[in-house]
Amino acid sequence: MSPKNPEKMVMATAYAMAMADGGVGTPRVVRLYVDDARKVLIDVLKAAKRQKWELSELLMALDPPKPRPQPWEKYQDPPPRRGP
Repeated sequence: MSPKNPEKMVMATAYAMAMADGGVGTPRVVRLYVDDARKVLIDVLKAAKRQKWELSELLMALDPPKPRPQPWEKYQDPPPRRGP
């Protein structure tokens, strides 16, 4: 198991913020988001601790597992489109 590196979390958060803001994830742009990403991570962790979330519970709440489609569902017609 590799050692835990909080900077990787900060960089991943900064990258996600850059992509959400402008859609450009170049290293130069990502560096602009590093300070804000660190603050976001700290605030999220403090809020989770205050509300007594376990990491696994928080992950499950934010990213619930998707139900696996049944084998026959992939052969069904797509749902009808609405709109013009």
